Amino acid sequence: MIRCVLALLLAAMAAPAIARPIAFPDSFDPIGTPVHSLKTNEGRTVYYTDTGEAGWRPMLFIGGVGTSARAPELVAFLDTLRRRLKVRIIAVERNGLGDTAYDPAWTFADYTGEVRQVLQRLGIGKFALVAISGGGAYAGHIAAAMPERVISWHMLAAIASAPAESPVCKADAATLEAMLAKQVGAPREFWAMPPEGVTAKVRGFADRTADEGAHAFFIAGQRGDARGVAREYHRFCDAPAALAAFPAPAYFYYGEADPLVPPAQGEYWAGRAIGKVTFRRYPGEGHDVQYRHWDQLLLDVAGRGGETLACARGKARLLPGLVAPASLPKGSTLGVCAWQAAAPNQP
Repeated sequence: MIRCVLALLLAAMAAPAIARPIAFPDSFDPIGTPVHSLKTNEGRTVYYTDTGEAGWRPMLFIGGVGTSARAPELVAFLDTLRRRLKVRIIAVERNGLGDTAYDPAWTFADYTGEVRQVLQRLGIGKFALVAISGGGAYAGHIAAAMPERVISWHMLAAIASAPAESPVCKADAATLEAMLAKQVGAPREFWAMPPEGVTAKVRGFADRTADEGAHAFFIAGQRGDARGVAREYHRFCDAPAALAAFPAPAYFYYGEADPLVPPAQGEYWAGRAIGKVTFRRYPGEGHDVQYRHWDQLLLDVAGRGGETLACARGKARLLPGLVAPASLPKGSTLGVCAWQAAAPNQP
């Protein structure tokens, strides 16, 4: 009997394994959001991206200084969360960046008009308005021009204006272009970020930012032309948008240790809002709060602004109300639990 059992076992082990059938895909995997073009009523060609999900909450995203229409790809590390929350992202490219030609006479008003036309093409009426860093100055003009269309307003480390005494505002156009030429010509330098921040946590983030810089400064054959970026910096020296009595809910996210765009810039914007204001402050954090707390931003955009996302004991959960970092339960951190993981970029 034992010999029979052993023989059966040996025969089973010798038999070739039956291959499982392969489930072949019926569609391609996404490799990035495509860039679309629009010929405006003024005769300019404007470029934009749209993740395109009909029926989802539209978000007009305005990236930081020197970014192209593909800037939303920088926050794609939380795309699964975005899709679960059903948020659609639209980004309209600015003057002299990416595929969009440089026009020295282009203004904030031109950008507002181009945004209107892109939204019209897409059939979008109301939207959430989101800006990070240098995109804040543009968002102020959008909020002032069409407040009735903004569902909610979100500013992450977003600038209002630059002080007149700053080196940027004191420099003339040619000097500023020369100052920026080396960085614009080497996108890794332009996008250099603290190694201990988001770059250390999000696998491939540093490389993706360099790709964004290459797209913004080289994709249309401009070969590192610094005029678009220099004009962006100079534009921050103009007076902020004449925004008053903004009615929609407003959310502000600023790092208290941010040397580039301190919370005072957010306080300026908050002073223009008469709707409910939620001001999320992050002690000890710098300029990369715009990426570090993108998870909370997505929740706020999706209508969950009355809660705070935190991770405790390896599980993310929503806490009621606006919870300051110092008030979190012991061992908890803000955001999804991926932020607690060991740095994936380390071998």
